[in-house]
Amino acid sequence: MTITEPVHYQVTVDPHLHQIRVVMTIKGMNDGTGPTVETPTWVPGDYTFAPYGRDIFEVKATDLDDGHDLTVRRDGWQGYHIEQPGPNVRITYTASCESAAFGEASGILDDGNGVLLGTRYLRVTSYDGPYRVTYDLPKGWALHHPSGATPVGATTWEYPGYEILLDTPVVVGSFDHKTRQVAKTPFHHVFLDRAAGFETRADDFVDQVGRVADGYRSMFGSFPFEDYTFVYGSDPTEEWGLEHLTSTMVGIDPNVFTDPVKWATGIRVCAHELFHAWNVRRLRPAPLGELDLRGGSFTEGLWVAEGFTRYYEFLSCTRAEAYTPEQFLSAVVNYYRHLVALPAYQRVSPVDASLASFLNHGDKYAGKVNDATDYYDQGMVIAFCLDATLRLKARTTLDQVFADFYGKHAGKGSGYTLDDLRKHLESVLAGLGERVLNEAGKPARLALVPRLEELGFTVGQESVKSLGLVLKDDTGPVVYGVLDTGPAGAAGLAPDDVITTVDAKPFDLTALRWLRDNSAGVTLGVLRGNRPRTYTVRPASRQQIGSLTWNGTSAQAAAIGSWLGRPFAPEAGQDIPLDFYENFHGVQTVI
Repeated sequence: MTITEPVHYQVTVDPHLHQIRVVMTIKGMNDGTGPTVETPTWVPGDYTFAPYGRDIFEVKATDLDDGHDLTVRRDGWQGYHIEQPGPNVRITYTASCESAAFGEASGILDDGNGVLLGTRYLRVTSYDGPYRVTYDLPKGWALHHPSGATPVGATTWEYPGYEILLDTPVVVGSFDHKTRQVAKTPFHHVFLDRAAGFETRADDFVDQVGRVADGYRSMFGSFPFEDYTFVYGSDPTEEWGLEHLTSTMVGIDPNVFTDPVKWATGIRVCAHELFHAWNVRRLRPAPLGELDLRGGSFTEGLWVAEGFTRYYEFLSCTRAEAYTPEQFLSAVVNYYRHLVALPAYQRVSPVDASLASFLNHGDKYAGKVNDATDYYDQGMVIAFCLDATLRLKARTTLDQVFADFYGKHAGKGSGYTLDDLRKHLESVLAGLGERVLNEAGKPARLALVPRLEELGFTVGQESVKSLGLVLKDDTGPVVYGVLDTGPAGAAGLAPDDVITTVDAKPFDLTALRWLRDNSAGVTLGVLRGNRPRTYTVRPASRQQIGSLTWNGTSAQAAAIGSWLGRPFAPEAGQDIPLDFYENFHGVQTVI
């Protein structure tokens, strides 16, 4: 469909009702069948189909030339078709913006401020031209707009296409705004609310994020944007962490400024989303360079897009002094330990996990421990092993190799293929591309232990007792997952069982763990719905990494220190504590 003028939205914000009212104008259509307009079914980076259209109502249409009302009928679950219009049409509707569950992907509106995103704006499905938005805000409300669009008036911006509109969170209302220059590039830090300690620690927080940003600039040679915006929310319901082209929305813990652990996690979320400005938003695995906002875009390469980003979130935070080298190494080992403990590790490759993202991204469900692995975690381990090999055998680094790959493939067509990645790695070191794609393309091929040993560590194995249970929130008493290769599965336990008793005593996690390690069998009383059940589970043994000991040379230690950007000089025989592990997607510890 040809449309002669940019599609225009007049967006009126009603903060008390947590709604926006939209007047959408389409002019110069040459197709007499009428436009189909719809919300997307998914938002890039979220990899979950969601009913965003549920929050849109009172959709009406008018022929602008003669003023008569047009017939509007639903088209699918997210859209509408406008019947028999002339070339110029006005569509009006209201959108509710109060869903916390949809806030990350489609914005949210409170009575004091909000974030507006293109997910709430009906797009013309057969049109790929520019869009304009005029923001009509309550009196006294401020507006912060990330770069990427062109201002064409005091409150109007033009977006090159719907994807850019979808990719631009606009902050409105009352908020705190801090700006830092990083290598002469403005970084805007917009806080929707003030967590405890904001007045004292917020400046230090944005300064440390700035050090992460400068590290990325050094790696890639420059920033790929004219400015960048972090939008922070510290409401516990705002579980945000979604990257955009020149900005990101980040959920930080209410105690981020008062708790050192939450502080480091907040820096790490920022580091993860900022790395996506290069890896995903511009360097995209095929076919993400050409998005299908209705049917979804499925790719083999999310283990690179997300997994390498996870690796750099920890590495950059170590270099920026949010974590110690020991914590970095502990994180790598524990991501591996938690992966290999699950039956799914033996069944699902990183490539297959990437392709299956729409089935299992984010949501926990019965059976997930057996049939789904996390491509974030797998890709992180692959990236660490790749970096180690490059440093040991090719006299280069993943920083340099990945930056070169970015330079070759960012913004090109439908995106890079895994064969492109293989060829690039082969050009650096013969056999490396084949090895990495073998690790990614087949289950249970992660080669962490030999890489650690090559770096100078001794990796000790230990035998641990296991019931084959994963508890909800890692605490119970609700059972989240039952390993189908473990004793609990053989005994008959099921996900969502509620453990009521442990050897006839009320459920206690400490007691459960002690009995697992010190008894031949544990009798568990459970409720399955309203049906009481009793099962005897006999612990089994499994092997895992139990220790990481330094036995390398001073030269090897210095090389690791250079890698991590921090002093690293352990004594011979010194153990590296393996007590640090954090995962945005939740901890899944096998009991």
